[in-house]
Amino acid sequence: MGAELTLTEDTFRALARSSPWRFSALHFTWRAGTDGDVECWLRRPGRLRVRDAAGERVISDEATTVPEPVLRDDGLVASRPRAYTHDIDDPMWQNYVFVSMLDPEELSADVALSDLRSEPRAGRETWWARAVPGDGYEPRCGCCPLLWSRVTDWFEYGDGAPGWEPRAGTVYPEAYDIALDVATGLVVQLSPVGGSRPDLGFETTIHEAEMSVPSA
Repeated sequence: MGAELTLTEDTFRALARSSPWRFSALHFTWRAGTDGDVECWLRRPGRLRVRDAAGERVISDEATTVPEPVLRDDGLVASRPRAYTHDIDDPMWQNYVFVSMLDPEELSADVALSDLRSEPRAGRETWWARAVPGDGYEPRCGCCPLLWSRVTDWFEYGDGAPGWEPRAGTVYPEAYDIALDVATGLVVQLSPVGGSRPDLGFETTIHEAEMSVPSA
């Protein structure tokens, strides 16, 4: 469980599906688009407190029992229960990008990864990659995926029909630069490369985490 992790495509994908089992509580700041900073306190399962310019509020989901995944020798998740049979999502703030930031399982399959590197961010060990969604990419929510692309729009708005075309003027990003915090497995930075939607980028700054397993 406490084995040192070595960055490869395989371990990056495994880290992306491991977050629900790596930490139990988190204090962090979320910055997306032009909405300003949102300070958040998450306690799993099912409790989120947020503070933004409008004040402070508590968001609670029904507490669920998180089933155990199949773990690798290094403590990362090899395979996990399907979300539709075991609801393990954290509470939502505004949209599902927030939920996927906390549990980026959708990055673990059908996403081409390149330019992998380990480089600290805000004093924490962080893995970086350039990601391109493939034809089989399955976001948690089709209308607000982590990696917005023609593929996600085709399934969400075109029902996968042949000949579908996006709205005129739509320019999808060529790729995304994405960073995973190694201790927690959540996305701490996402930046679109090109495209017509710079608002897709976000940053997450971790202040404190209560770990479920020893950090690598």
